[in-house]
Amino acid sequence: MDHERAAPPDRAARPGTRRVGPAARRQRGDVHAARPQDRFDALRAGATRRARRCAGGGAVSALVTPAWLEERLGDPDLRIIESSVDKAAYDEGHIAGAQWVAPYGPLLINGDNSRGNVITPQQFAALMSQLGIEPATTVVFYGNGHSRYAMRGYWTLGYYRHPGPYYVLDGGRERWVAEGRPLTADVVQPAPASYPEPRDVDRGDEATWQDVRAAINRRDAVIVDVRTPGEYEGSDVRSARGGHIPGAVQLEYTDATTGDNLLKPAEELRRMFEARGITPDKEIIAHCQLGVRAAHTWFVLKHVLGYPNVKNYDGSWSEWGNRDDSPIEK
Repeated sequence: MDHERAAPPDRAARPGTRRVGPAARRQRGDVHAARPQDRFDALRAGATRRARRCAGGGAVSALVTPAWLEERLGDPDLRIIESSVDKAAYDEGHIAGAQWVAPYGPLLINGDNSRGNVITPQQFAALMSQLGIEPATTVVFYGNGHSRYAMRGYWTLGYYRHPGPYYVLDGGRERWVAEGRPLTADVVQPAPASYPEPRDVDRGDEATWQDVRAAINRRDAVIVDVRTPGEYEGSDVRSARGGHIPGAVQLEYTDATTGDNLLKPAEELRRMFEARGITPDKEIIAHCQLGVRAAHTWFVLKHVLGYPNVKNYDGSWSEWGNRDDSPIEK
Protein backbone atom coordinates (compact mmCIF):
# COMPACT_ATOMS: atom_id res chain seq x y z
CA MET A 1 0.00 0.00 0.00
CA ASP A 2 1.09 3.59 -0.47
CA HIS A 3 2.45 4.83 2.83
CA GLU A 4 2.80 8.40 1.58
CA ARG A 5 -0.90 8.81 0.85
CA ALA A 6 -2.86 11.44 2.72
CA ALA A 7 -4.29 10.43 6.06
CA PRO A 8 -7.76 8.94 5.75
CA PRO A 9 -10.55 11.38 6.49
CA ASP A 10 -12.17 11.41 9.90
CA ARG A 11 -14.52 8.45 10.20
CA ALA A 12 -17.27 11.01 10.92
CA ALA A 13 -16.98 12.26 7.35
CA ARG A 14 -17.47 8.86 5.78
CA PRO A 15 -20.94 7.95 4.51
CA GLY A 16 -22.94 6.05 7.07
CA THR A 17 -20.57 6.73 9.96
CA ARG A 18 -19.83 9.52 12.37
CA ARG A 19 -17.89 10.18 15.51
CA VAL A 20 -20.11 10.01 18.55
CA GLY A 21 -19.19 12.81 20.94
CA PRO A 22 -20.92 14.06 24.08
CA ALA A 23 -23.19 16.47 22.19
CA ALA A 24 -24.19 13.76 19.75
CA ARG A 25 -24.98 11.45 22.65
CA ARG A 26 -27.38 13.97 24.13
CA GLN A 27 -29.10 14.39 20.78
CA ARG A 28 -29.35 10.63 20.20
CA GLY A 29 -31.35 9.79 23.28
CA ASP A 30 -33.25 7.10 21.40
CA VAL A 31 -30.12 4.92 21.40
CA HIS A 32 -28.04 6.12 24.32
CA ALA A 33 -30.91 6.23 26.81
CA ALA A 34 -31.65 2.56 26.15
CA ARG A 35 -30.40 -0.40 28.14
CA PRO A 36 -26.66 -1.08 27.55
CA GLN A 37 -27.36 -4.26 25.55
CA ASP A 38 -30.03 -2.54 23.42
CA ARG A 39 -27.65 0.34 22.79
CA PHE A 40 -24.91 -2.12 21.82
CA ASP A 41 -27.24 -3.96 19.42
CA ALA A 42 -28.38 -0.70 17.77
CA LEU A 43 -24.83 0.49 17.27
CA ARG A 44 -23.70 -2.88 15.98
CA ALA A 45 -26.56 -2.99 13.48
CA GLY A 46 -25.24 0.24 12.01
CA ALA A 47 -21.71 -1.20 11.88
CA THR A 48 -23.03 -4.29 10.09
CA ARG A 49 -24.76 -2.15 7.46
CA ARG A 50 -21.53 -0.24 6.92
CA ALA A 51 -19.56 -3.48 6.55
CA ARG A 52 -22.03 -4.74 3.94
CA ARG A 53 -21.69 -1.49 1.98
CA CYS A 54 -17.93 -1.87 2.14
CA ALA A 55 -18.14 -5.49 0.94
CA GLY A 56 -20.30 -4.28 -1.93
CA GLY A 57 -17.56 -2.06 -3.29
CA GLY A 58 -16.99 0.73 -0.77
CA ALA A 59 -13.70 1.10 1.03
CA VAL A 60 -13.21 1.78 4.73
CA SER A 61 -9.52 1.87 5.67
CA ALA A 62 -8.46 -0.27 8.62
CA LEU A 63 -5.17 1.64 8.83
CA VAL A 64 -4.61 5.19 10.06
CA THR A 65 -1.45 7.25 9.64
CA PRO A 66 0.55 8.81 12.49
CA ALA A 67 -0.56 12.26 11.30
CA TRP A 68 -4.22 11.23 11.53
CA LEU A 69 -3.74 9.93 15.07
CA GLU A 70 -1.69 12.87 16.33
CA GLU A 71 -4.41 15.28 15.22
CA ARG A 72 -6.89 13.43 17.46
CA LEU A 73 -4.85 13.00 20.64
CA GLY A 74 -6.97 14.08 23.57
CA ASP A 75 -10.26 13.18 21.89
CA PRO A 76 -12.48 11.90 24.74
CA ASP A 77 -14.10 9.36 22.42
CA LEU A 78 -10.75 7.81 21.41
CA ARG A 79 -8.87 5.01 23.14
CA ILE A 80 -5.32 4.14 22.07
CA ILE A 81 -4.01 0.67 22.90
CA GLU A 82 -0.34 -0.30 22.77
CA SER A 83 0.42 -4.00 22.58
CA SER A 84 4.13 -4.41 21.90
CA VAL A 85 6.46 -7.38 22.22
CA ASP A 86 7.26 -6.36 25.82
CA LYS A 87 6.28 -3.57 28.19
CA ALA A 88 9.74 -2.00 28.30
CA ALA A 89 9.06 0.00 25.16
CA TYR A 90 5.80 1.35 26.60
CA ASP A 91 7.48 2.30 29.88
CA GLU A 92 10.23 4.18 28.05
CA GLY A 93 7.67 6.28 26.22
CA HIS A 94 4.34 5.85 24.50
CA ILE A 95 1.79 7.83 22.54
CA ALA A 96 -0.09 10.25 24.81
CA GLY A 97 -3.16 8.59 26.26
CA ALA A 98 -2.14 5.09 25.20
CA GLN A 99 -2.92 2.23 27.56
CA TRP A 100 -0.82 -0.91 27.79
CA VAL A 101 -2.36 -4.27 26.96
CA ALA A 102 -0.06 -7.26 27.39
CA PRO A 103 0.32 -9.24 24.16
CA TYR A 104 -0.81 -12.58 25.58
CA GLY A 105 -3.03 -12.36 28.69
CA PRO A 106 -5.78 -10.03 27.49
CA LEU A 107 -5.78 -11.35 23.91
CA LEU A 108 -5.64 -15.14 24.38
CA ILE A 109 -8.01 -17.19 26.47
CA ASN A 110 -5.47 -18.84 28.77
CA GLY A 111 -3.34 -15.77 29.38
CA ASP A 112 0.03 -17.09 28.23
CA ASN A 113 1.82 -18.21 25.10
CA SER A 114 1.03 -21.93 25.26
CA ARG A 115 -2.32 -22.02 23.49
CA GLY A 116 -4.29 -19.89 21.08
CA ASN A 117 -8.03 -19.18 21.13
CA VAL A 118 -9.80 -15.89 21.48
CA ILE A 119 -10.84 -14.66 24.93
CA THR A 120 -14.36 -15.40 26.13
CA PRO A 121 -17.28 -12.93 25.85
CA GLN A 122 -17.01 -12.31 29.59
CA GLN A 123 -13.27 -11.61 29.37
CA PHE A 124 -13.79 -9.35 26.35
CA ALA A 125 -16.46 -7.25 28.07
CA ALA A 126 -14.31 -6.98 31.22
CA LEU A 127 -11.27 -5.88 29.19
CA MET A 128 -13.22 -3.27 27.24
CA SER A 129 -14.74 -1.92 30.45
CA GLN A 130 -11.34 -1.77 32.17
CA LEU A 131 -9.93 0.21 29.22
CA GLY A 132 -12.79 2.70 29.32
CA ILE A 133 -14.15 1.54 25.97
CA GLU A 134 -17.85 1.96 25.25
CA PRO A 135 -19.63 0.42 22.25
CA ALA A 136 -19.32 3.71 20.31
CA THR A 137 -15.66 4.36 21.24
CA THR A 138 -13.04 4.70 18.50
CA VAL A 139 -10.10 2.36 19.18
CA VAL A 140 -6.61 2.51 17.65
CA PHE A 141 -4.15 -0.34 18.21
CA TYR A 142 -0.42 -0.02 17.75
CA GLY A 143 2.77 -1.76 18.77
CA ASN A 144 6.15 -2.93 17.57
CA GLY A 145 7.26 -6.29 16.20
CA HIS A 146 5.54 -5.77 12.84
CA SER A 147 2.35 -4.75 14.70
CA ARG A 148 1.28 -8.38 14.99
CA TYR A 149 -0.29 -7.96 18.44
CA ALA A 150 -2.07 -4.81 17.29
CA MET A 151 -3.54 -6.76 14.38
CA ARG A 152 -4.57 -9.56 16.73
CA GLY A 153 -6.36 -6.94 18.83
CA TYR A 154 -8.07 -5.63 15.71
CA TRP A 155 -9.15 -9.18 14.78
CA THR A 156 -10.55 -9.69 18.29
CA LEU A 157 -12.69 -6.54 18.14
CA GLY A 158 -14.05 -7.74 14.81
CA TYR A 159 -14.75 -11.19 16.23
CA TYR A 160 -16.93 -9.60 18.91
CA ARG A 161 -18.40 -7.06 16.47
CA HIS A 162 -17.33 -3.90 18.24
CA PRO A 163 -19.79 -1.31 16.83
CA GLY A 164 -17.49 1.72 16.94
CA PRO A 165 -14.63 2.47 14.55
CA TYR A 166 -11.37 0.64 15.19
CA TYR A 167 -8.02 0.82 13.42
CA VAL A 168 -4.37 -0.20 13.39
CA LEU A 169 -1.68 2.49 13.31
CA ASP A 170 0.18 2.12 10.02
CA GLY A 171 3.85 1.44 10.77
CA GLY A 172 3.32 1.06 14.51
CA ARG A 173 5.72 2.42 17.11
CA GLU A 174 8.62 2.40 14.68
CA ARG A 175 7.00 4.77 12.20
CA TRP A 176 5.69 7.08 14.95
CA VAL A 177 9.19 7.41 16.41
CA ALA A 178 10.90 7.68 13.00
CA GLU A 179 8.67 10.64 12.14
CA GLY A 180 9.71 12.39 15.34
CA ARG A 181 6.26 12.39 16.89
CA PRO A 182 5.97 12.89 20.67
CA LEU A 183 6.09 10.20 23.33
CA THR A 184 5.31 10.47 27.01
CA ALA A 185 5.92 8.40 30.14
CA ASP A 186 2.66 9.60 31.71
CA VAL A 187 0.15 6.81 32.28
CA VAL A 188 -3.52 7.70 31.85
CA GLN A 189 -6.28 5.49 33.20
CA PRO A 190 -9.72 6.44 31.85
CA ALA A 191 -12.78 5.94 34.01
CA PRO A 192 -14.04 2.35 33.68
CA ALA A 193 -16.84 1.81 31.19
CA SER A 194 -19.72 -0.65 31.20
CA TYR A 195 -19.28 -2.67 28.03
CA PRO A 196 -22.08 -5.21 27.48
CA GLU A 197 -21.12 -8.85 27.21
CA PRO A 198 -21.42 -9.83 23.51
CA ARG A 199 -24.29 -12.23 22.91
CA ASP A 200 -22.91 -13.58 19.64
CA VAL A 201 -19.77 -13.41 17.52
CA ASP A 202 -18.75 -13.00 13.90
CA ARG A 203 -17.17 -16.28 12.86
CA GLY A 204 -16.66 -15.15 9.27
CA ASP A 205 -12.97 -14.43 9.93
CA GLU A 206 -12.29 -17.49 12.09
CA ALA A 207 -11.33 -21.02 11.07
CA THR A 208 -11.70 -24.02 13.38
CA TRP A 209 -9.80 -27.32 13.41
CA GLN A 210 -12.65 -28.86 11.44
CA ASP A 211 -12.52 -26.06 8.85
CA VAL A 212 -8.80 -26.59 8.34
CA ARG A 213 -9.14 -30.38 8.14
CA ALA A 214 -11.82 -29.98 5.46
CA ALA A 215 -9.65 -27.54 3.46
CA ILE A 216 -6.76 -29.97 2.99
CA ASN A 217 -6.37 -30.88 -0.69
CA ARG A 218 -9.26 -28.64 -1.74
CA ARG A 219 -8.42 -26.89 -5.01
CA ASP A 220 -10.45 -23.82 -4.03
CA ALA A 221 -8.68 -23.35 -0.68
CA VAL A 222 -5.15 -22.51 0.47
CA ILE A 223 -3.76 -23.09 3.95
CA VAL A 224 -1.00 -20.55 4.61
CA ASP A 225 1.57 -21.39 7.28
CA VAL A 226 3.05 -18.05 8.34
CA ARG A 227 5.51 -19.53 10.87
CA THR A 228 9.27 -19.74 10.43
CA PRO A 229 10.82 -22.33 8.09
CA GLY A 230 12.08 -24.25 11.14
CA GLU A 231 8.57 -24.54 12.59
CA TYR A 232 7.20 -25.57 9.19
CA GLU A 233 9.85 -28.23 8.64
CA GLY A 234 9.52 -29.60 12.17
CA SER A 235 13.00 -28.75 13.50
CA ASP A 236 11.56 -26.01 15.77
CA VAL A 237 8.90 -27.84 17.77
CA ARG A 238 6.57 -25.78 19.99
CA SER A 239 3.78 -28.32 20.57
CA ALA A 240 3.61 -32.06 21.17
CA ARG A 241 4.42 -32.64 17.49
CA GLY A 242 6.22 -30.58 14.89
CA GLY A 243 5.84 -30.24 11.16
CA HIS A 244 3.10 -28.71 9.03
CA ILE A 245 -0.43 -29.28 7.81
CA PRO A 246 -0.46 -31.36 4.60
CA GLY A 247 -0.39 -29.13 1.54
CA ALA A 248 0.14 -25.91 3.52
CA VAL A 249 2.06 -23.13 1.79
CA GLN A 250 4.86 -21.66 3.92
CA LEU A 251 5.13 -17.87 3.74
CA GLU A 252 6.41 -16.16 6.85
CA TYR A 253 4.27 -13.24 7.97
CA THR A 254 7.26 -10.89 8.11
CA ASP A 255 7.68 -11.24 4.33
CA ALA A 256 4.84 -8.71 4.02
CA THR A 257 6.85 -5.99 5.77
CA THR A 258 9.94 -3.91 5.15
CA GLY A 259 12.84 -3.66 7.56
CA ASP A 260 11.34 -0.57 9.19
CA ASN A 261 8.03 -2.26 10.09
CA LEU A 262 6.06 -0.78 7.19
CA LEU A 263 3.87 -2.92 5.01
CA LYS A 264 5.21 -3.36 1.51
CA PRO A 265 3.34 -1.61 -1.33
CA ALA A 266 0.07 -3.31 -2.22
CA GLU A 267 1.13 -4.35 -5.71
CA GLU A 268 4.31 -5.93 -4.37
CA LEU A 269 2.27 -7.78 -1.76
CA ARG A 270 -0.21 -8.95 -4.37
CA ARG A 271 2.55 -10.35 -6.58
CA MET A 272 4.18 -12.09 -3.63
CA PHE A 273 0.99 -13.85 -2.55
CA GLU A 274 -0.19 -14.73 -6.03
CA ALA A 275 3.22 -16.24 -6.86
CA ARG A 276 2.54 -18.77 -4.08
CA GLY A 277 -0.95 -19.57 -5.31
CA ILE A 278 -2.62 -17.41 -2.66
CA THR A 279 -5.21 -15.75 -4.87
CA PRO A 280 -8.45 -13.88 -4.10
CA ASP A 281 -10.66 -16.48 -5.81
CA LYS A 282 -9.85 -19.03 -3.09
CA GLU A 283 -10.66 -19.49 0.56
CA ILE A 284 -7.51 -18.56 2.49
CA ILE A 285 -6.81 -19.93 5.96
CA ALA A 286 -3.77 -18.50 7.75
CA HIS A 287 -2.24 -20.16 10.80
CA CYS A 288 0.81 -19.86 13.04
CA GLN A 289 1.34 -21.08 16.62
CA LEU A 290 -1.25 -19.00 18.47
CA GLY A 291 -3.26 -17.12 15.85
CA VAL A 292 -1.28 -13.91 16.41
CA ARG A 293 1.16 -13.93 13.49
CA ALA A 294 -1.66 -15.36 11.39
CA ALA A 295 -3.81 -12.35 12.33
CA HIS A 296 -1.15 -10.18 10.67
CA THR A 297 -1.41 -12.12 7.39
CA TRP A 298 -5.21 -12.15 7.67
CA PHE A 299 -5.16 -8.36 8.07
CA VAL A 300 -2.87 -7.85 5.07
CA LEU A 301 -4.90 -10.08 2.78
CA LYS A 302 -8.31 -8.82 3.84
CA HIS A 303 -7.78 -5.15 4.67
CA VAL A 304 -4.85 -4.19 2.45
CA LEU A 305 -5.41 -6.38 -0.61
CA GLY A 306 -9.17 -6.81 -0.28
CA TYR A 307 -9.31 -10.61 -0.46
CA PRO A 308 -12.96 -11.56 0.20
CA ASN A 309 -12.57 -14.89 1.99
CA VAL A 310 -9.73 -14.96 4.51
CA LYS A 311 -9.77 -16.69 7.90
CA ASN A 312 -7.47 -16.86 10.88
CA TYR A 313 -7.14 -20.35 12.36
CA ASP A 314 -7.48 -19.24 15.96
CA GLY A 315 -6.19 -22.42 17.62
CA SER A 316 -3.33 -22.66 15.11
CA TRP A 317 -0.44 -25.05 15.80
CA SER A 318 -1.00 -24.92 19.55
CA GLU A 319 -4.16 -26.90 18.80
CA TRP A 320 -3.18 -28.77 15.62
CA GLY A 321 0.18 -29.95 16.94
CA ASN A 322 -1.30 -31.13 20.23
CA ARG A 323 -4.11 -33.25 18.77
CA ASP A 324 -3.42 -36.91 18.01
CA ASP A 325 -5.91 -36.88 15.13
CA SER A 326 -4.28 -33.99 13.22
CA PRO A 327 -2.54 -35.09 10.01
CA ILE A 328 1.03 -33.75 9.91
CA GLU A 329 3.79 -33.72 7.32
CA LYS A 330 7.50 -32.96 7.70
